[in-house]
Amino acid sequence: MIILNSSNPKGSCYIETKNLDGETNLKMKSAKKELYEYFRSKEDLNNLSGELICEEPNDQIYKFEGAILYRKD
Repeated sequence: MIILNSSNPKGSCYIETKNLDGETNLKMKSAKKELYEYFRSKEDLNNLSGELICEEPNDQIYKFEGAILYRKD
């Protein structure tokens, strides 16, 4: 999952990872600053145009390699 924005003013949210790592506590995750500033409203998300490049699914739950190429028209 890639977090683009949230209702939190700093772009953070809490994620339950129990099914991935067995831990029952919520973990705080945040949108990258560049993405959070770019996608400020629902209209920005509706007009999303771009490409997501990422690795194939694997068992590395603490590592993710990828890039999002986006543009605003």
